[in-house]
Amino acid sequence: MVDLPAAGPGPTPPRSPPLIILVLVTALGPLAMHAVLPALPEIAAVFGIPDDRIGYIVTAYLAGFAVTQLIVGPLSDRFGRRPVIVIGMSLFLIATAACLFAPNATWLFGARTLQAIGSCAGMVLGRAILRDCYSRDEAASRMGYLVTAMALGTMLAPSVGGVIVLFSGWQGVFIVFTMLGAAAVIASLIFLHETNLAPLERLNIGVTLRNYFLLLRTGAFFGPALNTGCQNAVWFAFVTVMPVAIVAIYGGNVTDYGLWIVAPMSAYVVGSFVAGRISLRVGTEGMIRAGMVITGVGLAAILAVACIENTGPGPLFAAMTIYVFGNGIALPSLTATAISVNPTITGAAAGLLGFVQWTAGVAATAAVSTAGLTDIPFLHGVMLAFAAVAFLTLLTRRAPEPG
Repeated sequence: MVDLPAAGPGPTPPRSPPLIILVLVTALGPLAMHAVLPALPEIAAVFGIPDDRIGYIVTAYLAGFAVTQLIVGPLSDRFGRRPVIVIGMSLFLIATAACLFAPNATWLFGARTLQAIGSCAGMVLGRAILRDCYSRDEAASRMGYLVTAMALGTMLAPSVGGVIVLFSGWQGVFIVFTMLGAAAVIASLIFLHETNLAPLERLNIGVTLRNYFLLLRTGAFFGPALNTGCQNAVWFAFVTVMPVAIVAIYGGNVTDYGLWIVAPMSAYVVGSFVAGRISLRVGTEGMIRAGMVITGVGLAAILAVACIENTGPGPLFAAMTIYVFGNGIALPSLTATAISVNPTITGAAAGLLGFVQWTAGVAATAAVSTAGLTDIPFLHGVMLAFAAVAFLTLLTRRAPEPG
C-alpha cells in the first residue's frame, strides 16, 4: 500500500446545506430499493418471471448504482456537487415514471437500472458535501446523523411498501416514488447550494483513473472500502432472499417481511445514532474498533444459525440485528476515513468507495438469485463468506494519520 500526496491548504470550508435536503437526495436510492422488495412476488407473477430470476431486479438496481459511482464523483469534482445532483434527481424522476408504465420485464429491469443511476448522484455526493464542509471526525459525526435519518426511512420502506402493494398493487410503489422524485428535484433546485469551492479546472480521464489506482493502493482507503463493501454484500444478499422466502418457504404474506425487517433496521438506526452522538468524543478509530467487536458477535450468530436445521426466519433476523448494529456503529467512521485520504479528490474517493460497496452487493445478489431465492443454506454461505472478509479487514487494517 502507498500513501497519496498530502493536499495543500484549501479554502475556508463552505456552509453545509440543510441536513433535510441531504437526507432526501441521499436516501432516495436506498428507499426506492427497499420499498419495492415486498412487491417482488407480485412483479414475478405479473411479468412471468421465474422465482430464480426475480432477484435480478435487485441486481439490476445495484449494478446501476455501482457503475455510476465511478462517474458521479469525478464529474462533481469538475463541475460541482449541485448540478450533478439536480441532473441525477431529474433522471430518477423520469426513470421511476418509466417503471410505472413498464409493459414487460425487460422494460422494467432497464428502467430500474436508470432509476438507480439517477439516485446514485445523491447517494455519493451527500457524503462528499459533508466532507467539503467539515473535518474528518466532525464529518463522521454528521454522517452518523445522516445515516440515522436514512436508516429510519429505509426501515419503514419495506413495511410501507408492503401495505401499498397490498392495497394498490406493485405500481403503487412507483407512484409514491414519482412524487418523491419530483420533490427531490424541486428541493435541490431551491435549497441546495454549491459546496465544491475549488473545482478541478478540467476533467482528465487519465488523471481520474490514476487517482482511482492510487486510492486502491492506499491502505487508509482500501481497507474501509473493502470492509463496507462486504458489509453491504451481507445485507443485500439477506434482503434479496427473505421477502420471497417468507412467502414461499415460511407461509407468510407480503406484509410480513416489512414487520420482520423492523428489528435489524432499528438496530442499524440505533447504531448510526450512537455514532452521531459519540464519534467526536471517541474518534473514528474508537468507533471502528467498537463496530468490529459487535459485528464479530453478529458473525458468530449467523454461523450458529447456519448450523441449525429447519429454523423459522426469527433466528436469522436476530443474528442480522446484532450484525447490522455493529455496521451502524462503524460505517460513518469507515466512510469518513475512506474519503478523507486527499481533500482535492473527495468526490472521486466517494465515488470509488460507492463502486466497491455496490459491486459487492451486485456479486452477492447475483449469487443468491442464481441459486434461487428459496435456497436458505446457500444464503447462509454467501453471508458468512462476505462477513468473514469484512471482519478480517478490520483486524488487519492500519490506523491512518489524524486529519
